[in-house]
Amino acid sequence: MMNKKVPLLLCFLLLLVFHPLKTSAHAVLLKATPEEQSELKEMPDEVSLTFNERLDGEVFDLKVRDDKGEVITKKKAVISKDHKTISLDVPDQPKGIYTLSYSIISADGHPVKGTYIFSVGEKIAGPVSDRNDGFQQGSDAIYNVLLSIVQVCYYLLLLLSVGWVLWKWFIPFQTKENEETYSQKLKGIYLTYMVFLVLSIVVQAMNVLNGSSASQIGTFIFSSATGLSWIISLFLALIGYFLVSKHKGFDFVWAGLVLLVSTLNGHAVATNIPYYTVMLDFIHLITAALWAGGIVYLLLFFKKHREDILLFMPKFSKTALFSLLLLIITGILYTLMIVPNISVIFHTTWGILLLVKVGLVCIVLIIGALVRNALKKNEQTNLKKLLTVDVTLMALIVLIVGIITHLNPIPQNKPLLWKEEQQGMYIVTKTSTLQQGNFAIVVSPSQPKDGSSIQMVTATLTPKGKGKEESIEIPLEKEDSSSYKTSKAVLPYAGEWDLSVRVVTTELDEFIIHKNIQVFDH
Repeated sequence: MMNKKVPLLLCFLLLLVFHPLKTSAHAVLLKATPEEQSELKEMPDEVSLTFNERLDGEVFDLKVRDDKGEVITKKKAVISKDHKTISLDVPDQPKGIYTLSYSIISADGHPVKGTYIFSVGEKIAGPVSDRNDGFQQGSDAIYNVLLSIVQVCYYLLLLLSVGWVLWKWFIPFQTKENEETYSQKLKGIYLTYMVFLVLSIVVQAMNVLNGSSASQIGTFIFSSATGLSWIISLFLALIGYFLVSKHKGFDFVWAGLVLLVSTLNGHAVATNIPYYTVMLDFIHLITAALWAGGIVYLLLFFKKHREDILLFMPKFSKTALFSLLLLIITGILYTLMIVPNISVIFHTTWGILLLVKVGLVCIVLIIGALVRNALKKNEQTNLKKLLTVDVTLMALIVLIVGIITHLNPIPQNKPLLWKEEQQGMYIVTKTSTLQQGNFAIVVSPSQPKDGSSIQMVTATLTPKGKGKEESIEIPLEKEDSSSYKTSKAVLPYAGEWDLSVRVVTTELDEFIIHKNIQVFDH
């Protein structure tokens, strides 16, 4: 009966991912030359984009188009030695509005696309463009759901497969029949793992390589860390199907390689010190596999193989405690490496889910202590209940891991669209992406109801908690009869700011509105 309930429980947990989650690309545009909405006197010799993390060095594109939509040069963009900047030499061009568009893949396999405009010798009229930085990967809800489901199943089966392969050599099977039953279940888990490995690769490739040419696809698969991880994972899965469980040494090498290769397709390879984060990720995965594989074995075999279980429990209990402690330590160190500062985890779905995961691991530690106590007292009824709770918590943790793997750990700076009414006047404020450095702002107040006119519009930025003496005035020039604009507003540093907009009429009536904004440091 319990064997039937566990799959149902896992299926129920997987249904939770049917709520669409926004999955995000992880490379963030830090610097653009020329900047978004900039008004230049002449076309620069080169346009360039710098991102916060390493990019895939094979599949990227950067184009500049004129106001007729024609590409102004057939030259190819190049990437810097540190793989963080792409640039393109451009010829001299006449006055006009130009569109810069880019498409890159971050080192951890996430696509990023974006577009913005700049001008040469002309004013940019109208509202500030809302640049599409491509922060949302797979914006279609169906794709998001499919990716989440596949990734959750893939990581669950990866951990169980590796865990069961390793534990096979340490379980004190009392009969040959018990060992054969274990091997049969391992075969079933392994086959399902192979299915979801293929599905995981297919679903990722649908998004990563969408729109790429045949040559770009080939280059990505055979040259990028993500592409190589796909090929090697498939190869290891295939040879593992025929050779695992036959030789202890092979199983240990195979398990280590499978987990190591899986770290190449994630956040770990995109940091400034990839070898360090890959090592942390590897330790994190192998300890998770030992814990998850062992706890599922205990629950599935508790009823019919009680003698094997009771002999195995002391060894597993010690290993599980050590594994959980390593999980916590490596998890903390890994998180500190991939986020700019620890406070940002409160501003992303990735961070919130990570906190939930930490809470669940703490509960697992408590359950582990209760399991060891029940084992000492030989309380087998309580032991079975505690194992059921432990498996449930494990499933929840793997569920979270499967989801956050393709969420962005770094909160995104976004454009502002803000409309507020005060004493019958509507004030609409739009900005380009709010980030450290220059940004553009347009304020469009409605006409006063008393028939007067707008005399002046100003904006002010004040850092939170530092007083008005630190305020930065933003002078706005009248663009037309209904809007005031500048493309040279400056945010000197990241943090929490108060943006205030002040409108003064010819009757000297004053309208002031405030907006709290958060600018993140990447």
